[in-house]
Amino acid sequence: MNSRRDTGSQSASARALGPGDPSRIGAYVLEAKLGEGGMGAVYLGRREGGPQVAVKVVRGELAGDPAFLARFRDEVTNAQRVASFCTAQVLDHGQEDGRAYMVTEYIEGPSLLEHVSEHGALSPGLLNGVAVGVAAALLAIHSAGLVHRDLKPSNVLLSISGPRVIDFGIARALDEAAGHTRTGQVIGSPGWIAPEQILNQSITPAVDVFAWGCLVAFAGSGRNPFGTGTFQVMAARVVHAEPEIGPLSEPLAGLVRRALDKDPANRPTAQELLLSLAGGGGEAAVTTTLHEAWPEDLAEPEPQEDGRPDGGPAEAPHAADAHAPAAAGTAPAVAETTADSRPPVPGTRPVHAPGRPSGEAPAEATLHVPQTPPSPLPETRPAQMPGPAPVPMPPPGPRPSFPPGPGQSPAHAAQTEWMDAEAPTGPAARGRRGKPLLATVAGVVALTAAVAVGLYALQDDGAKRNASGSASGPPTDTMLVRVDYAPGWAKECHARVGSLTPGGTVASARELLPGEGCDVLPQWSPDRKQIAFTRWDGGATSEVWVMNADGSGPRRVVSGIAPRSRVAWSPEGDRIAAMVKVGGVSQLHVADVRTGRTVPLTDDPQPKDDPTWSRENGKIAFWSRRDGSQQLYCLDPEHPDRAWTQVTTSRIAPNGANDPIWSPDGDQLAFTLMNGEGKTSDIAVVDADGDGYRQLTTDPAHEMDPSWSPDGTWLAFVRGPVPMPQIWAMPVDRGESGARQIGPSSVGHPAWS
Repeated sequence: MNSRRDTGSQSASARALGPGDPSRIGAYVLEAKLGEGGMGAVYLGRREGGPQVAVKVVRGELAGDPAFLARFRDEVTNAQRVASFCTAQVLDHGQEDGRAYMVTEYIEGPSLLEHVSEHGALSPGLLNGVAVGVAAALLAIHSAGLVHRDLKPSNVLLSISGPRVIDFGIARALDEAAGHTRTGQVIGSPGWIAPEQILNQSITPAVDVFAWGCLVAFAGSGRNPFGTGTFQVMAARVVHAEPEIGPLSEPLAGLVRRALDKDPANRPTAQELLLSLAGGGGEAAVTTTLHEAWPEDLAEPEPQEDGRPDGGPAEAPHAADAHAPAAAGTAPAVAETTADSRPPVPGTRPVHAPGRPSGEAPAEATLHVPQTPPSPLPETRPAQMPGPAPVPMPPPGPRPSFPPGPGQSPAHAAQTEWMDAEAPTGPAARGRRGKPLLATVAGVVALTAAVAVGLYALQDDGAKRNASGSASGPPTDTMLVRVDYAPGWAKECHARVGSLTPGGTVASARELLPGEGCDVLPQWSPDRKQIAFTRWDGGATSEVWVMNADGSGPRRVVSGIAPRSRVAWSPEGDRIAAMVKVGGVSQLHVADVRTGRTVPLTDDPQPKDDPTWSRENGKIAFWSRRDGSQQLYCLDPEHPDRAWTQVTTSRIAPNGANDPIWSPDGDQLAFTLMNGEGKTSDIAVVDADGDGYRQLTTDPAHEMDPSWSPDGTWLAFVRGPVPMPQIWAMPVDRGESGARQIGPSSVGHPAWS
């Protein structure tokens, strides 16, 4: 039962029991429902006089399925075999009234996926702590004779005592036959599984090390090192393409590259990961490093008579869905053939139907693959891979009978239990150096607990500072947007002007002007009291309209502009620049907002569009094909007879530039790079004189329509397929390593300043 987690309070996520819910299971009184999926439900409960627990109850109709019950028993057994500081501690299990159940601890903490989706890439210190903590968990898992096989950001919880690796429902014991997995199946999540899993080769602990490399790269950059796409596309990249690990610093970057080696024999073991992260000085160095990194004032206080730490609450509030299955209608996806996309962040309510979490491809897939490797694909970097690349794989098979497990994390470490455990034998012992190192893993928990405290502090402090627009999050100035009320963009247009205010989570868009037409590309006037926008009726031209900031008083200003063309306000707010069609060619005009009278500024025969008017230097920038390729130029509207200044060249933008927008200080232009197919591709910035070029994104998804925040520190932009845009934002100094989604699906054309 996979989980969709809500890191809010219990009251915000737990639901009252319904008529069909049991009130009791075994010795546990059930108090609320935390979630429900195809395999069963998860409840909040407690034994009389005991703490709250999570109770996973299997659907009654599945109790007679021997294969399902075998998987469920495996989940219980696997979770019990792993040291409790690494995962959720199993407290009880059994059967009652024909229904199997399992009881685990109930622990607070967001997943790594949720944290990165909401707050962006981790800082170097926090990133190193997560890398250490997950490596320690893998060492414990492998030492218990298991391979997780589905390690990914949504399966790592950032609890107050450190990272916790969850979901052991598809873990496989190394020393047992894989009786519940049919030959020729791949079980796991695309983008996080190793090449040997895709090629149906031997499964060893090295697959988890590969997933660790993907996970650390994601935590450090906010994106999967193999991009996004369907199962087939992701599988092709994992097998044939080199990963994009983002802005990781050495030596962590080198360790991640080793972990992502295509050959499992070349990857480090989990133990070697720990030693390398501690500086390579051996087990003593690991112990010393962990001891020095753990501040005494963050150590867990001695429990009082009631079992609580001194000064702590009676029971910590819980992330309700930490133990919950996917909500109804969100069953694991099978392999698809759709184009790459960048779907919404989990736990949000977009204007239109949400997709999969950002940074993760379809949640889980079972794919029948051939017993021989697929035909070679070009060895290219993920950003250069095409859309749904053809991969010689048969159609997807059925979903597994039991998807991954509970989605829980333990409250505290069981260090004594861990150190007293018998050493495993067989393949699981690969790379182990005995009990001394295992004892140091307990110290890792101390380090990662400190890291987790930092994460929570970052979240809480970030929520406070976002209101002032600091680097902890995007500024909260309201932006104008296009809201699609029906699908079809860009061949058809069903859109309204709206507004969106960035916050700590994905914001909803508010429509400002009702109607059933096509109102797009809104722009604030300099005083933010008026809004100009483009109205298109599907014909060969559009119109420029202006209305008040609250949506009142709309009126037409200019007719006959290029279809769906952007407009720009003058610094004084009394004129608007627009591309008017003259003899079938777009020509830059300036229109008086009050009278609508226009004055032409260009008369050359080349296509041009997307004017942007600097409020500081007074120049209008736009793209033109006057010299062959589509590049950015600017002119002085007070002296249109003077030569244009070319800003970008084919050296900077070999395939062309699009969507220019001036920074608030007039020193830079943000714009969209185009790919070889003439489509928008990535976001870049360049100084007004053509120097200082920087490409800020490299994601394979389409990115377009950049817009500066009013303070010039962030850029909003659109990411995703053209028919399903989503608004993202990133700090200019960090680029996509700090990118996060701020708008729901089917909302585009951001105008921030």
